[in-house]
Amino acid sequence: MSHSAPHVVASKLGLTNPAVAGLLALLLLADAALILLYWSLEVVGEPSNPSFDLQLDRGYGEFFQYVQSFWAAALLTWLAVRERVAVLGAWALVCVFFLTDDWFQLHEHAGFWFAGLVPSLGDVGHDLGEIVWFAAVGLVLVIAVWLTDRVAPLEWRSVSAVLIVLFGLLIFAGIVVDAVHETILDLPGFGVPLVTLEDGGEIVVMSFIVTFLFAVATTRHRPTVGGPLHRLVGTRPQDGRRPGKVAAG
Repeated sequence: MSHSAPHVVASKLGLTNPAVAGLLALLLLADAALILLYWSLEVVGEPSNPSFDLQLDRGYGEFFQYVQSFWAAALLTWLAVRERVAVLGAWALVCVFFLTDDWFQLHEHAGFWFAGLVPSLGDVGHDLGEIVWFAAVGLVLVIAVWLTDRVAPLEWRSVSAVLIVLFGLLIFAGIVVDAVHETILDLPGFGVPLVTLEDGGEIVVMSFIVTFLFAVATTRHRPTVGGPLHRLVGTRPQDGRRPGKVAAG
C-alpha cells in the first residue's frame, strides 16, 4: 500500500511515535517564535533588542542553534558509546565541528589568515579562505563518516543515510542560501526572506535532526530505507537483508 509523502517522511524520522512528534512540535514552536520575533523586529522595530536578529552573531537564534548542536552531539555520543558503533561517533564529530566553528568563528579566522597570506586578493581572499577551511575540514569529516559507515551494521547505515539528507539540508541553508544572500545583499526586499530561509532554515533543520536522534536513542527507532536512499546505505552479503527492509519504521 502506498503512502503519502508526509507519512513516509514521518515514518523515516520516527514521528509516528507521539512523544517524538510532541518533541518536534515544541522545537518547531520555538523556531517559529524566533522567526516571528525577527520579522517583528525588522518590520515594526519591536522587540527593540537586536539579539532577536537571526543573523546576529551570538543572538538568540544563533544561541538556540548552539544548544541544538550540543543536543545532537550529546545524543550521537551516547548512542555511539551505548551501541559501540563508530559511524555515530563520526557524526558526533560533525555536530561538534558545527558547534565549535560557529562559537569560535573558526571560519572567520581562517578567512582572515588566508587573506593575510595573499593580500592582493582583497576581500576575495577572505571568502576564499573560508571556502578552503570548510572544504578541508569537510573532506576529513566526510571521509570519517564514509569509512565508518562502510563497516557499520545495516541498521546504523540506514540511520546514517537519513542524517546525510538532513545535514545536506543544513548545508544548503547555511552555505548555498548564504552565498545567494551575499550575492544580492544590496537588492531591496530580499534581506528578510533570505535571512529567514538561511538562519531560520538552519534552526528548523536542526530541530528535525535533534528529533530524529531523540527517536533513535530513546525509542530505538530504526528508519526503513528504500528507494533512492538505499544507495546511501548499501548492503553486504552477510547482512542477509535487502536495503529496503532494515527495520520497521
